[in-house]
Amino acid sequence: MARLIPKISVEEITLKPERDVARALVEKLPNDCIVYHSYPWLRPERNDRDTKTFLKEGEADFVIIVPSHGILILEVKGGVIQYEPEDRRWVRVLGNGQIKGITDPFEQGRKSKHYLKDAIITAGYATRGSLPFTIGHAVIFPDCQYRGEMPPGADPAVLFSSPDLEFLDRRVKDALNHWCCVPNPGRLETEDLRAIQRGISPAFQLLPVLFRQLEEQEEKLFRLTEEQIRTLELLSQWDRAAIEGIAGSGKTLLARAQAQRFADEGKKTLLVCYNKALAAWLRESIPEPYADFITVRHFHGLCREWCNRAAIPFAPPARDRDQFWRSEAPSKLLDALDLLPDRFDAVVVDEGQDFYPDWWLCLEMLNTNTDKGCMYVFYDPAQNLFVEDRASMPALGKPITLRHNCRNTRSIAATCAAILRLAIATHPNAPDGVQPKALVAPEAEEQRKAASACVEEWIKRGHLKPSQVAILCPNRRDHSSLRNDAKLASVPLTDDLDRWAKDGAVLFSTIRAFKGLEADAIVMLDIPPPGSVPYFSTADFYVGASRAKHLLTVLALEDGVIGH
Repeated sequence: MARLIPKISVEEITLKPERDVARALVEKLPNDCIVYHSYPWLRPERNDRDTKTFLKEGEADFVIIVPSHGILILEVKGGVIQYEPEDRRWVRVLGNGQIKGITDPFEQGRKSKHYLKDAIITAGYATRGSLPFTIGHAVIFPDCQYRGEMPPGADPAVLFSSPDLEFLDRRVKDALNHWCCVPNPGRLETEDLRAIQRGISPAFQLLPVLFRQLEEQEEKLFRLTEEQIRTLELLSQWDRAAIEGIAGSGKTLLARAQAQRFADEGKKTLLVCYNKALAAWLRESIPEPYADFITVRHFHGLCREWCNRAAIPFAPPARDRDQFWRSEAPSKLLDALDLLPDRFDAVVVDEGQDFYPDWWLCLEMLNTNTDKGCMYVFYDPAQNLFVEDRASMPALGKPITLRHNCRNTRSIAATCAAILRLAIATHPNAPDGVQPKALVAPEAEEQRKAASACVEEWIKRGHLKPSQVAILCPNRRDHSSLRNDAKLASVPLTDDLDRWAKDGAVLFSTIRAFKGLEADAIVMLDIPPPGSVPYFSTADFYVGASRAKHLLTVLALEDGVIGH
């Protein structure tokens, strides 16, 4: 029994004449034969008048591959068919006696044969320019018998009729023998069959475009974030609250939404965070109508601004800068508050886990009603990179917990969970996404090549924008594997968030400076085993990985990092 392509039951073929022919071919031809049904083709042709090229379409009812003999294109003309020699035209006699002209079936077969011949030569015999096996065409009239002389373009060897259905295997082989121009034709070899396959059924794939995949995933994640924002409606009756959430649970967006809710109530609101870059992003994202009601600052910028307004000297020393920012800056802010009357009706804090205990007093004093005033704090203990004393939160009641990750794909959330060795719940409707990649690249050149390959894949082939891609590293750029690189895969690198946001370049940032921000695709560069150096902990690893929304590649310096 021959193999039918497409893989359908013969009984699914709509037209009875073609169904009867297909049944006879499949049942009577040997097992090594292949029968293509309703094979379409399309090729460019040129108009002789103006040399304009246009597409010519056609269809072969059957393309039959018989390894022992060759390839036969078989056209089927069902119903009552007549040939009118006076006009040299073929017609079909309809049920009501009307006559309808049809295309010359032998000419149809001839055109399909030449198309397939050219396609197979191009696919497998381009250097030879001809086929080493037989290819021919024939016509079958399954509802008629013929008598008389053959019409032009026909021959008894290639004209089949109703009685031939019973012996169709023999007639097909006989027709190919008549088309053969060599005395002892050989079988189709394996390479011949491969060339035929490439010509008749070329490998064709529709590859998903990366940016379109990410757009689809982003729509799903956006809907999940909107669900989280509706959580605030449950807290609307509370003036003070602590909201604890895992990375990707939407804390930053919720903090912004809460600040806007306070502003809607007419409250002058401070939205404050630890990270300078995050503050800049939040400031840009606040809608224009809220500009007069919401002040966005990072904590140390707030200290500097208030001290400048109060004419209090504010100059970080060359040494012990960490101690200055940790203790002296907030102390100076308290001094400034004694001199300035300005206060806020509400304070919203993002990245609360990074605030030291004595900083909270400053924020309470910035509030019109001090420790009784409106305050919302959003935090994630797992992202604590700076503060050892985690029991430093103000009295805000029992925390509300955000349990679902709605920023990352399931695959990236699972990687973050593996880093923490904790379960991270994802929303049931979150997209699965692409599995994060992990590569070991001990040398700087290997790191550079791997990072460049990611940029090439994501931007050049996947058509992501530079503003969707970030390179995160535990070190500053001048101490990284990219210290000498201004570009990756011909795409500029930048440390400037504004240039990155405007699609001017791919961003390079330290992990800590990028905390609170996010990117669709992230490369983590020069990653050592967590805890092996003072500046890279498990929390750093978790923070960096959780910044990636859709794509993540980790370039480790040694074995054991990925399995940490």
